[in-house]
This record gives sequence, structure tokens and C-alpha cells, in this order.
Amino acid sequence: MTRFKIHPTVILAAFFPFLGILTWGQTGLLWLCALLHEAAHIAAYRICGTKMQTVEILPFGICAIPENSLKITPSNEIFCAAAGPAVNLLLTALLLACPFSAENETARYLLYCNGALFFINILPILPLDGGRILYYALAKKHDAALCEKICYRCAVVLLLLLLYPVCAALFGENNPSLAMIWGYLMGITLLRRGSI
Repeated sequence: MTRFKIHPTVILAAFFPFLGILTWGQTGLLWLCALLHEAAHIAAYRICGTKMQTVEILPFGICAIPENSLKITPSNEIFCAAAGPAVNLLLTALLLACPFSAENETARYLLYCNGALFFINILPILPLDGGRILYYALAKKHDAALCEKICYRCAVVLLLLLLYPVCAALFGENNPSLAMIWGYLMGITLLRRGSI
């Protein structure tokens, strides 16, 4: 049976509207996009015959952990990891194709959310989906230790390259959310050394 948990740091998301980062409506729409992203992962795992052990709500989204993940083949893991970003990319494309999306503020924000979720999650940094895709693509031919080492080094280099754009966005546009995501990814990369 799937367990549902709420991470204690979810309280941070409640401060977004108070800090002027997002409005209440924007916070809700962002969570809706994250929910659709995670629902795609869950559906992909179900297609591969795996149920979810835990679904945890986090301040920046939702994380689903499958049962018996060691029994899933690398190809299936790649399929399941790609499902979430694929849904965000599809929704982005649909919103771009709609003639009213340029004039509608809600549609523009949904376009931004889905585009951001796609681009952030496809980065080859563990535990993001792009990192999992890279790891399992390598796992087809290499052992776990080498896969983790390659993923760790790739993540550190990429995060260092992203430092300047994040700082420019933070100080140029007063957008602390990018800095918080970058800090989280750098912290988890250094603390976990890219482990799955």
C-alpha cells in the first residue's frame, strides 16, 4: 500500500506569497504542474508493473519512490524518469500552440511553470530526472560506482557553470527561487555525492 507523507519543510512553500516570490494562485498552479509531472512518473512505473512505496510532498514539488526499485531494468528506469519531463514538455507545446495563451495571464504562467519544470528536471544532476536518465543509461554498460562517479562530476561541473546565471537572475531580477533551487541541488550533490 502506498504511503503518503508531507515533508516538514513544506511550510517553506507557505512563505512564498508572503515573501513576494509567488502569489497564492501561482503557488497552486505550480503545485498542479508538479502533480501532473509526478503523476506521469507514477503512471510509467505502473505500466512497468511497479507500485509506489511512498509519495512525499516537498516544498518544491512531489517525490514518488517505487517499490522494489532494484528489480526495475535500466531501460524501464529511463522510461519512468523521462515520463515526468515529457508531460511538462507536452503541456508547454500545447500551451504554445494555443492562440489565447499569449494574452491570458494564467496560461502564460502555466507555460512558464511547465517549461521551467521540464528544463530543471532534465538537467543531468541526481536526484533530478535527467540525472537518473544519465545514471541508468550508463548502468547498462558500467558498474554502479563508476556511474555514480560520472554523475557526480557531471553535476558539480554543471552546477558551477550555472552559478553565474543564477546569481544574475537573483540580483538582476530579484528572483530568489532560482537561487534556492540551485542551492538545494548543490547541497544535495555535495552531501550525497550523487547517490541515488
